[in-house]
Amino acid sequence: MDSGAEHDSLAKRTVQRIQSALEKGQIVGMPEVVRLIQELSTKAFSITTNGLAEIIEQDVAVTAKVIASANTMGYNPSGMPVNTVSQSIQIIGFERVRNLAMSMLLAENASQPFTAPEQREVASFALSSGLFAQSLMEDRDGDPEHAFVCASLCSYGRLLITTFMIDEYRRAIDLALDKGEDAAFREVFGLTPLELSFTLLQNAHLPRNILRTIQKLPTSLINASVLRPDDEMIVLSDFSVRVCELAMDVSLDAGRFKTQAGELSRLYGASFMMDEAKIQGAFAKALTRYTEFGQTYGLHRSSNNTMRVIAARSTDTSPPEDIDFMSFVPRDSEGADMRARRKSAPPDEPEVETKAPGPAVSRIDSDRLMASIRKLLELIGLQPLDLAAVYEEILDSLVKGLSLDNAMLLRCDKKQRFKMLVSHGASVSGLRRGMESISSVDHDVFGICLSREEDVLIENVSDDNASRYLPMWLKLNAPILSLILLPVIDDGALKGLFCGLRSKGGPLRLSPDVLQDLRAIRIHLATVWRMDASRPTGMKS
Repeated sequence: MDSGAEHDSLAKRTVQRIQSALEKGQIVGMPEVVRLIQELSTKAFSITTNGLAEIIEQDVAVTAKVIASANTMGYNPSGMPVNTVSQSIQIIGFERVRNLAMSMLLAENASQPFTAPEQREVASFALSSGLFAQSLMEDRDGDPEHAFVCASLCSYGRLLITTFMIDEYRRAIDLALDKGEDAAFREVFGLTPLELSFTLLQNAHLPRNILRTIQKLPTSLINASVLRPDDEMIVLSDFSVRVCELAMDVSLDAGRFKTQAGELSRLYGASFMMDEAKIQGAFAKALTRYTEFGQTYGLHRSSNNTMRVIAARSTDTSPPEDIDFMSFVPRDSEGADMRARRKSAPPDEPEVETKAPGPAVSRIDSDRLMASIRKLLELIGLQPLDLAAVYEEILDSLVKGLSLDNAMLLRCDKKQRFKMLVSHGASVSGLRRGMESISSVDHDVFGICLSREEDVLIENVSDDNASRYLPMWLKLNAPILSLILLPVIDDGALKGLFCGLRSKGGPLRLSPDVLQDLRAIRIHLATVWRMDASRPTGMKS
């Protein structure tokens, strides 16, 4: 049997198993809310007012919460008393009650203490992506309630897998670290979570305009300058899920997330006109809605990791360090799983990252960076400590890994006076004096990097209109296409700086995983410096 036929057979078994579990409705450990979500979502656009009321009333807790919402000023400014779900529908509207019930069910599932943590994470993600899409659509001419349903239903298949097939789901997530998420899920389930969502909801006879939003987005729609209303909903739904996936990558601090979100916005820019400010505003609105849920129903945002991340993204701060999601493999802004790409790249050829439209490709050798991390661990374990070997290893890995033409590693003292440790490139001799005189008070890229203690990456000096932020001594002494500055921070203090320049070979673009590798290399360097500082005075470098 070929792989295609094998995947088809496996996919059929997965769908049959989940449908059977839903029909029985008595799977051990199955939360009642999942069954209600299934009924609401599969009938979301065909159910009658009485039918909606009957479904909601099957769950006493949800019934009480819907009625409570219908009596709040946000939903019912007239103050007319509401005592039943049917009255709620009459007062605040059919679609708002339907979406409110779905929100409550997802929020309940996200806070259930006895379910798998992956299931809680997926339910919370479905809610956050729906609220995010709803917030974005409020600033457009479309239907915000419709946007909520489309975006939240994209996670429907994943929610059911984590409910009924949790062991297989965990195996797929483990495989995804090597093979990529789509390939891993096809190997375990025969289809991806999004494909499962589409298949299950197609079998439930959802309208075509909803099903179209629960599929892989055609490239032609991203590149279109004008969209029909139905197509706009498809783009918005996909964009919302992608942004929320990016937000859940907690390895991205505030600055890196903004950069990645900006790239994603520009990718959709031809048709959707989005930017970082609108993304942050949509997260703020989504957070406000969830907070309102908490005030009305006693749901605690602080106990929900997804909402803690949303809170950070809405205020342009980095996610709390204690958060680690189990349900998603981080992807870059173009949707590619960089961990898997690292594994699958031909061993004799550097990785090629592409972005269209745009300039030439950017070459990154992730394997070289990973090899450096392993080598640094070996060097740290050797006695006596060989600082020169550590510096050379770091410089060589970054030059080769990032395809840099000029690179410099500097160390600074408590007064932020810099000393160049090692360097590479034909232009270094002309740059040395300027590099050793950089300061946090300078109004240039170095001042920004040092004062904020944040990474700085200028992918393309001309495209980013960033030339004015480069000091004159830098522009006069080296050809520059891309520039990267990586501060070394230890115990809250600046200890050193790496500067890299690329003059050819395409703009320098970095995935979340490459950024993690760069962070790991600097952590090892900081460790080496701490070890050196603890040695007897006569043995220090």
